Amino acid sequence: MPETNDTEWPLHLDALVAAPANHRLLFEDGAVRVLEVTVEPGERENLHHHRWPSLMVVLARPNYRNFDADGNEIPPSGGTPASPALPRALRLPPQRLHAIEVAADAPHGFRGIRIEFKTPEP
Repeated sequence: MPETNDTEWPLHLDALVAAPANHRLLFEDGAVRVLEVTVEPGERENLHHHRWPSLMVVLARPNYRNFDADGNEIPPSGGTPASPALPRALRLPPQRLHAIEVAADAPHGFRGIRIEFKTPEP
């Protein structure tokens, strides 16, 4: 299980706290947290992290850019899909500080469901 201490993963930079306009809590218990993730065309979400490994179910994926804590562009989490077929599910490790920005001319926003696993995998 990855380290999830508050020094390495500050609570004020958690996705729900730092980027609440883009992350909505759908469910949470001691084992999992489920987030709806949305980013509209022309929008850049606030810098935030995801401290737990997760499954991301991508429902809509327009062109977007991903940025690190220093503002440098980084590869999209989960890579670039070989096939544009959606929905798409992918495993993600914990993610350090990042923010995505959807292109202003995108026909739609980014939409996904992120299932974060707070407990060790079996």
